[in-house]
Amino acid sequence: MTRILLIDSNSGDLEKMNRYLVEEGYGVLSAGSSGEALSYLKEEDIHIILIDLDVTDPPWRELAIEFRKRYFQCPLQIILTAHEKQRLNDALEEGADDYIQKPVRKLEFQTRIKAAYIRLRSQMRLFEEREFFRQAVKQEEELASKILDRHLHLKQTLEVIETEKEELERTKAKLERIAKYDMLSGLLNRMSLFSIIDIEIDRALRTEVPLSGIMMDIDHFKPINDNYGHPVGDMVIKEIGNLLQETLRKYDQAGRYGGEEFFMVLPNTYKDQAFAIAERFRLSLMERKIDSGDFELSVTASLGVAQYHSGESREAWIARADAAMYRAKQNGRNLTRIE
Repeated sequence: MTRILLIDSNSGDLEKMNRYLVEEGYGVLSAGSSGEALSYLKEEDIHIILIDLDVTDPPWRELAIEFRKRYFQCPLQIILTAHEKQRLNDALEEGADDYIQKPVRKLEFQTRIKAAYIRLRSQMRLFEEREFFRQAVKQEEELASKILDRHLHLKQTLEVIETEKEELERTKAKLERIAKYDMLSGLLNRMSLFSIIDIEIDRALRTEVPLSGIMMDIDHFKPINDNYGHPVGDMVIKEIGNLLQETLRKYDQAGRYGGEEFFMVLPNTYKDQAFAIAERFRLSLMERKIDSGDFELSVTASLGVAQYHSGESREAWIARADAAMYRAKQNGRNLTRIE
């Protein structure tokens, strides 16, 4: 059974979230303070932790660090809760896996928890594959030791080792892909996306060439999940990933920024050029029919374009693209706006 630890000083919110989780069949532990939460550090099987940003003594950051240390060798999802979305966005940059904005709404809450459970299963598979990799290396070492000790059947043993090495390389490549890419969209995951952004910022500064970015958000994505179910929502995410790979140039990069948001990095590109690329993608998406098997679905997206300004941080650049995207949302959606 998946066990979830709730940490919230608001007894009403704690009781509500506990009830919603029990309805879904999760095992639930509740803590009304950080100090009480620390008493669960000895628990062997906590899988998901929800921490309210207002907890103190210690604050949520230190609390999250302690649990990360405790479950360093185990899959763990940390989700933050708070009323202010900006605080949650800022906190997400500091290592959390997701957030839920208060007041908690039952369907969204249970859906976010299910998403965390899916990520948890992916982590579990990654841990299993790492263990396989470790065992494979151990087997190779044992084979090598036997060769040195016995000097028998040398040719056959070397062939076995070569086969093991090939399998190890395949496993290593698979692990590297899992670590680098978002498994649903096929695009860069958030961590890899940030690494690419930092590399391209450094390149732009060194070579004094333009650099532009596009923030994209799927319009009305929540109703898609609510009305058609999360498998259809996942299909939309996958189709977005496919279309981005078809639309972008070979030296452009795209990643899943979070949820239904994506960010595109366009090296050696002015904002007007980026606007044209964004529009090409937007129009292609609008015309694309997503076949679920039972029906066809059309989706649109809102996009914001921002050219990197020399000397600004990665966060400031992304924030400007995000602000332009929100203007597109406010102006009616299915639009592209330049910062």
